[in-house]
Amino acid sequence: MSTRVLRDDIEPQALQPQRIGLFDRGGAASLPPDTLERLAGGIGYVPLDPSTATVAGSSFDPCDAQFAIAEDQCSADDGAVEWYAWGIAKGYELSTLNGGDRSLMAAEDAATKLLTAQTSYLGANTFWTGLVGGVSFNALGWPNIALTDSAGSPVWTDLTPADGEAGLVEAMGLILEYLAETLQGLRGTIHVPQQALPYLNNSRLVVRDGYVLGTALGDHLVISDAGYPGWGPGNVPQPDNRTWFYATSMVRTGTSHVKTNAAYDRAHNQAKAIAARAVLAEWDLTAHAGIRVCLTDPGPECAAVGS
Repeated sequence: MSTRVLRDDIEPQALQPQRIGLFDRGGAASLPPDTLERLAGGIGYVPLDPSTATVAGSSFDPCDAQFAIAEDQCSADDGAVEWYAWGIAKGYELSTLNGGDRSLMAAEDAATKLLTAQTSYLGANTFWTGLVGGVSFNALGWPNIALTDSAGSPVWTDLTPADGEAGLVEAMGLILEYLAETLQGLRGTIHVPQQALPYLNNSRLVVRDGYVLGTALGDHLVISDAGYPGWGPGNVPQPDNRTWFYATSMVRTGTSHVKTNAAYDRAHNQAKAIAARAVLAEWDLTAHAGIRVCLTDPGPECAAVGS
């Protein structure tokens, strides 16, 4: 049996930014001649050509005057927000001395399981920080908005009081007020690091329904992923007992199928595998606010403002 020396380490698959999201409408080149690509109520669509309708009058145009849709919502691309998915990957190496040719399959399986287990963590960390491989969305020229991105989001609101921080109860009250005024009754999402959960639970500010957390005195989801670092705008780490909470509209997440790439390293008797997938987190940008919180309020630790 011939063998091949694997001279180079396996590189992760190149995952190009994918134009997927709430407003993914395809390119203008795909549209019929003289057809305008438009938005109605935030949803992208191509108006149906009445001449192609099988029954007269069966075409539907949500921008027709009878539906009283605002003009600015019916113009081409006006208000459109598109997002890039980002790639995450995990590698695994396994000795071939015991497993023989089965080692390659085992390495692929282990890499896939590792990636699947850590997808939420890796995706949440990127969503909070906006960092892909240590490079920010802004530096990459992506349209994505991170939770900590105050510069790139025109609707970002800092709810932090003038003295530099809020107590836990005050912070949740300000967030609930902001979501009520901004979303006008629609459900929103509050993002908190896991270190805040014991404090929120002790103050009875959150309730748990199965695997879902929500506010005790409102109708908003509370998301606390292990990948949330609690950093402030610009990814500034916080001292002990301080963290940031963020509030947004409802967030939609998505993942692609896992793809694997594997090969033998005969020179070192190893089977190497890389598992990779695309991940996306997006929302409509109607609401985006943050607040700096002192978790131990009331208490002496919160007296030194800005420490």
